[in-house]
Amino acid sequence: MTQSTLVLIPGMLNNAALWSALLPALGRQVKVVVPTFSMQDSVAAMADAVLAMAPRGAFALAGFSMGGWVAQEIVRRACNRVSRLAFISSGSGRASTNERDMFARAIASAPTNFEAILERMLPMVVHPSRLEDKPLCEAALAMWRDVGPTVYAQQCRAVMERPDCRAQLRELKVPVLVTCGREDQVTPPAFARKLASLIPSARLALVERCGHLLPLERPNELAALLRRWLEDRETNDA
Repeated sequence: MTQSTLVLIPGMLNNAALWSALLPALGRQVKVVVPTFSMQDSVAAMADAVLAMAPRGAFALAGFSMGGWVAQEIVRRACNRVSRLAFISSGSGRASTNERDMFARAIASAPTNFEAILERMLPMVVHPSRLEDKPLCEAALAMWRDVGPTVYAQQCRAVMERPDCRAQLRELKVPVLVTCGREDQVTPPAFARKLASLIPSARLALVERCGHLLPLERPNELAALLRRWLEDRETNDA
């Protein structure tokens, strides 16, 4: 495999720490770019930020959770720059009424109840068997606290108003990986199957005994999936 440039988009309340355990397992043949978000409060603004820092030529693009919706908007804006696409613990389509209500409550609560939000979030995003894994849980909590309540509220607004890019997904002809944890409660396997069904070139992979935080919970398994995806020939090659 020749060296590829891989842009890894983190999700809500995530920063570069999300990928810290994954990167060593990817190997030296992959040049990784990790964008982070601070003041952006829309998926469109996040997509602009990623495109501004991405390499000029074609690049591989992977998005985790919220980052998956950002990746879809990037494809809508600059499909010719994306050589392959991976969705990790993500979904497709606009936010449902229930999601919008949940995000609205989170936005209202974040300034004064951020720690309580994090305490409720942890058992929702990791596999039950990992709740006693102190290093994993502490790493997740430290990352979330580093991002903080202000950015969290902005990201809730962005995901709540995310665009519907399913029409563009149906036209994709590049290698696409769709993956999530088998026990993901946030974006469950049904979301992944629905997303994969939209894309003719998609390959679906479920990771066993894993919740939503796939890059932190199962970095070696995810790295193996990404290495195979990076080696896949483009379906529109001559």
